[in-house]
Amino acid sequence: MSYKHNNLLARRQNYWKDNDSPRVLQEKQFLQQMLVERGIFQDATLDDAKYLFFNLPSIIIVKGYAHGFLHESVQSLILKYIDENKQMLQQKSTLKIKFRM
Repeated sequence: MSYKHNNLLARRQNYWKDNDSPRVLQEKQFLQQMLVERGIFQDATLDDAKYLFFNLPSIIIVKGYAHGFLHESVQSLILKYIDENKQMLQQKSTLKIKFRM
């Protein structure tokens, strides 16, 4: 694992452990809501949202940290990712993260 991957994984973990920040809690609820609205799950749990979050491509995580996960541009990236990976998300399969260089 590269240094960058470890750093990004640590950022994901720290973000997900944050249960005190109202902004983070709102963003987690947003992820749950998107899973329901896009028909991935009938009732998305916090664990379902965590699964999605930890499978999002690094570019979405980086932009989410920079602008916030509720920013319109980040939301559109998340929705596009959900739509493109609907079946895999429903099955909770291990997703291959694509990187753009």
